[in-house]
Amino acid sequence: MDSLVKSINQFAVDLSKKLAELAEGKNIFFSPWGISTSLAMVYLGTGGTTAAQMAQVLQFSRDQDIKSCPESEKKRKTELGLGKVEEIQSHFQTLISEISNPSKAYILKTANRIYGEKTYPFHAKYLEDMKTYFGAEPQSVNFVEASGQIRKEINSWVESQTEGKIQNLLPDDAVDSATRMVLVNALYFKGIWEHQFFVQNTTEKPFRINKSTSKPVLMMSMKEKLQVFHIEKPQAMGLQLYYESRALSLLILLPEDIEGLDQLEKAVTYEKLSEWTSADMMELYEVQLQLPKFRLEETYDLKSTLSSMGMSDAFNQSRADFSGMSMERNLFLSNVFHKSFVEINEQGTEAAAGAGSERLSCISTSTSEY
Repeated sequence: MDSLVKSINQFAVDLSKKLAELAEGKNIFFSPWGISTSLAMVYLGTGGTTAAQMAQVLQFSRDQDIKSCPESEKKRKTELGLGKVEEIQSHFQTLISEISNPSKAYILKTANRIYGEKTYPFHAKYLEDMKTYFGAEPQSVNFVEASGQIRKEINSWVESQTEGKIQNLLPDDAVDSATRMVLVNALYFKGIWEHQFFVQNTTEKPFRINKSTSKPVLMMSMKEKLQVFHIEKPQAMGLQLYYESRALSLLILLPEDIEGLDQLEKAVTYEKLSEWTSADMMELYEVQLQLPKFRLEETYDLKSTLSSMGMSDAFNQSRADFSGMSMERNLFLSNVFHKSFVEINEQGTEAAAGAGSERLSCISTSTSEY
């Protein structure tokens, strides 16, 4: 299972960098778990070059995918350790079970669903595997005659699974009579800080965006002993803010230079994050922490982003290979929608994601101060 976690985290870094290129100073917030899970459900129904491209983007590897990669890439994929289809399925099954394991300290739940056109000949084994390993209960629906109603049903299910935080995941034109399958992942988290901020300490203060610009925000404040780590190149600091039970935490990174965010973002890799946040890098300091209180919602259509990362064939009507889903050769991936929500306040964090909804269509013919 560690290999799957590593793959998802590597994908998270890669996707974050790609989104940062397009963000132009805007916020970025997404659920790597949600997007990886929903794309994995698609990936396990692919073959040929489509599978090889998705494996590379998702940091997965199957025996046949590795064979088609350059030698340097073969070595890296082998080191990731995620190989055969059965291993990927089993790892997802285990991780989904662990995520869904009830806790008195926090709420964390994930759910998957498949909506398939009732008249389309999907492989029974594919649907059975999605139910067994991803807990994705297949829903037989009528896209051909009632696509608008089905879209509303999908959005309603996502809204219910995310405690009302993710609404209208699929836009009006996301589903039509040519849709043959929609694969959906929903994720919800609510956690209470181990050390909560006092509401009376929250005041409006300037948040520095760069050397010349600042913005007034509600700034939470606390003085507490926290786990802190220091980064030499580029110069930055970080801290680990635990939720109750310490099973989960929020990692905060802060560049030393007000203009150093771009350099820090570029320096981040999966290996660097693992190194920076390792136990031997952490030191207990009394910290005067100031953290903005905020609420953020983001919506993404990831088709062009994922294509530019290397999985273009899945979106190509003539080259897509979804032979693991059906004998029919007319399926392709038309959209990948993702909607995320997070609220950080004095008590804790609440976050949700309608994470990675894919539509398969049929074609005709971080005393320190922070």
